[in-house]
Amino acid sequence: MNLWAPPAHAAPLSGTIAVTSPASGKLAAGTPKQVVLLTVSGTGAPTLSEETVTSVDLGSTCIGLTSYVVTSSTTLTVKTPTTTPSIGCPANGAESVTINFGSDSLTKASAITFVNPPDIEAVANKPVIAENSSGLATAQQNQRFWSTGGQTVRVKAAAGFTFDPRTAAGLKVALGGKDATDVKVYAGSTAGGLNADTQMTATNTTDAVATAQVGNYVTFKSTTGMDPTNDTITLTQNGVSKTFAKAATGVEVATGEVITSISPESGKSSGGTTLVITGTGFSKTNADYGTTINVTVCGVNATFPATAINTAGTQITAITPNVTGVSGLGTGVYGGACPVRIVNGTWTSPITPSTIFAALNE
Repeated sequence: MNLWAPPAHAAPLSGTIAVTSPASGKLAAGTPKQVVLLTVSGTGAPTLSEETVTSVDLGSTCIGLTSYVVTSSTTLTVKTPTTTPSIGCPANGAESVTINFGSDSLTKASAITFVNPPDIEAVANKPVIAENSSGLATAQQNQRFWSTGGQTVRVKAAAGFTFDPRTAAGLKVALGGKDATDVKVYAGSTAGGLNADTQMTATNTTDAVATAQVGNYVTFKSTTGMDPTNDTITLTQNGVSKTFAKAATGVEVATGEVITSISPESGKSSGGTTLVITGTGFSKTNADYGTTINVTVCGVNATFPATAINTAGTQITAITPNVTGVSGLGTGVYGGACPVRIVNGTWTSPITPSTIFAALNE
C-alpha cells in the first residue's frame, strides 16, 4: 500500500494584515533585530496566540521566522533574523508578509520593503571630517567639532551606497541627534557623467546616475547645543535610518573656547599689537591666562595685560608676540597669515576665517 501523500500547502485565511510599525513599511536591509508590529483585523480573521501562530514570513527570503511574540489576540511583533542565510533580510523590493498557522496562512502582498541603509567609508579612511580640511592628507583631516555648531561637515559614502538628493529620497542628516541644515550632495567621482565636484540635485540626478556613483559625499551644517556625548551621525534616506557611533566615524564633539572674531585683524609681525579676542567658553579668571590657558599667534604664545578677560567673560585681551623667523612664520619669513588659537590643556580652539591675524612686515 502506498502511504506517500503530497506535502500540505498553506491555505489562505480570511482577514487582513497591517504593518503597524514601521508605519512606512520600510526597514533597513541586512540589519538584524529590527522589530515589526503586525495587526490582523477583518471578518473571519484568525485569533493570534502562541499556540496557533507557528511562524512569520517577512518576504521571500526571511521565511519561517520564529523570533516573534504574540502581544494580543490581534497583534504580534517579529524581529528580523540574526542568523544566516538571511541576516536582517536583503533588499528585494516590495514583499509579502505572511503569518503562518500550521498549514494555513494569512498574507498581505507588498506589505514591507527592505531598503539598503546608508553606509559610510571605513573609519580608517576618516568618513566624517570638517569640510575645510578635505584638501589635506587623510591623517591631517579634522574630525573634531565644537559644541556651538555652525561647522560644515563632510560625510563620505561607502562604495556600495549613494546619497540621493531628490525629494523623494528624503535625505536627512543628524549630528548627535540634532538635525543638520544646508544638506548638499556632491558626486565625489566621475562616474555617471558628472564631475567629481558637481553638486547633485533633483535636476541632474537620475536612478542611473545614483546607481553609478561611487564615493560620493554629503555636506551639512552642524547645529548648536551639542556636548561631548553628541558624537553620533544619523543618516536617513528612502525611509530608513542608520546611526553611526564614534567607533565607526572617529567623530569627536568637544566643548571649549571658541573664537568668533579678533580685532584688529592685522598688525606688525614683530609683535606688540593689542589684540581683542571675542568668543565663547572663556574662563573669567584673569590668573588663568599665561598659566593654564594660552593664546597663540602662528603657534607662538602671546602675553597678557593684568586684566586679560572682561567681566562678562566674552573678550580676551592679548599682546601679539614676535612671529618672524623661526619663531612662527618660519626661517626668513617676515609676514603672512597667522591663526589665532586658544590652548587650554588638550583643547585647542578651531581655526576659522574669523581667527586669522595678518602679520605685516613693517
